Amino acid sequence: MKTMNRRRFLGLAGAGAAPLRLGSLSKILAAPSLQDEASPAKIRAYRPLGKTGLKISDIGFGGINYLSPEVALYAYECGVNAFDTAEGYGQSERMLGQALKGIRDKVIITTKHLLTTPEQTTTEALVKRMEESLRKLQTDHVDIALIHAVDDPSALRREEVLAAYDRLKREGKIRFSGFSTHQPVRTLPEAIASGRFDVVLMTYNHMENAAAEPLVAQARAKGIGTIAMKVFAGGKQGNLKGLVNDRLKYSQAALRWVLGNPSIDGLIVTMSTFAHVEEYVALSGQTLTREDLKLISRYREEASPVYCRVSCDECRSACPHGVAVNEILRCAMYYEDYRMEGHALRVYAGIEEGRKPIPCAACDGPCEAACPHGIEVRARLLRSHALLGPDLALPGSRRVDMDIIIM
Repeated sequence: MKTMNRRRFLGLAGAGAAPLRLGSLSKILAAPSLQDEASPAKIRAYRPLGKTGLKISDIGFGGINYLSPEVALYAYECGVNAFDTAEGYGQSERMLGQALKGIRDKVIITTKHLLTTPEQTTTEALVKRMEESLRKLQTDHVDIALIHAVDDPSALRREEVLAAYDRLKREGKIRFSGFSTHQPVRTLPEAIASGRFDVVLMTYNHMENAAAEPLVAQARAKGIGTIAMKVFAGGKQGNLKGLVNDRLKYSQAALRWVLGNPSIDGLIVTMSTFAHVEEYVALSGQTLTREDLKLISRYREEASPVYCRVSCDECRSACPHGVAVNEILRCAMYYEDYRMEGHALRVYAGIEEGRKPIPCAACDGPCEAACPHGIEVRARLLRSHALLGPDLALPGSRRVDMDIIIM
C-alpha cells in the first residue's frame, strides 16, 4: 500500500467531581513531553484489551461525527488501529468501510447497535442488523460488537439479545462482544458478575468517576477490556470564558488524565478532521504534567455549574413527569459543545415524545433541588428543547426568551 501523508491527504480532500489522580508525581513530572517534536504525530503506545488478545492504540478513532474516509485512513497512517462506529452514526459505517477495506486485516473495528423496539431486538432481528452493518463496513466480521448505550443493567440479561451475540460469534461474524454505557456505576457490576462480556466502552473523565473507579479496576482485573469515551467532561472549553485560550491544552490534559489510569486500556475520541488526528495522536504514550493538573482544576471550577454529568442520574427520580433529563442534556452537549448538530438532532428526535421536556415550562423544577452540582436543570432542559425540538411555544406557557436562559 502506498503511504499517504498529510499533504497528499489534504490534496485529495480539497485543500460530584472525581479527585485528581496524582499517582507518583515525581514520575509524572519527569516524563518527557513529545508535543514539541518535529516528527509527524504517531501512536507510541499499544495496550492489551482485557483478555481478548487484541492490542489497541491507546488513542482510538471515534466515528460519531465522521465526515471523510481520508481522515480515517490518515489516522491509520499515524498508527491508530482501533476504529469505533455504530449503526446509528449516520453514514459512519459506510465511510469507514470505504476507508479501511484495503487494510482490514491491520485494524480493529468496533460497531454498536441500540436495543430499540421489541421487533428490532429479537435474536433474528439483531443478527440481520449486524449483517447489514457488515455490508456497509465491507467486511465479513467485526472485531468487537457492542450493545449500544446500555444504562439499565437488566438489558444485559435479555436472553434473546445474548443469544444473538453468541450466534454471531459462532458464525464468525463478530470476535468479541460487550456494551457501551453512560452509567458505569449501574452497569459494571452486572458485567463483572455475569462473565458474559469481553469489552466495555464507558463514560470516563476527570469530573465524574469517583464512584466508578473501583468497578473499573475490578472489571479490568477480571479480564474485561475497558475503553473510555466522553473523555473531555463535556468539551465545554470553547464555551467557558476562562478556557477559550486553552482549548487545545485542555483537550491534551483531559486525554492524559484518562490514559493515566492503568485500569483503562484505551480511549475513543471523535476525529472528524486531519487536525483532530494530529492533535490527539500526538498525546499517545504521554503522562500527566503539573500544568495539566492546574488546567483541569480550572476547567472543573468553571464547568461544574453548567456540565450535566453524563453518568449522574440523581435528578431522574425527582422528576414527576418522567422527562429523559440525561439523554436530553447529552443531546444539547452534542449540539452546543461538540458541534455535532446533525447527530444531536437525530438522537433528540428519537426520544419518545412523552419523555421530552414539554411539562417543564409549568413545573416547579424539583430536578434542580435534587441536582448535587447546582445545575439549573429546568432552564437547561427548556433551552435544549428550543435548540433541538420543533418549537418552544409550549402548551399553557409563554414563549421563553432564549437570551435569559443560561448557557
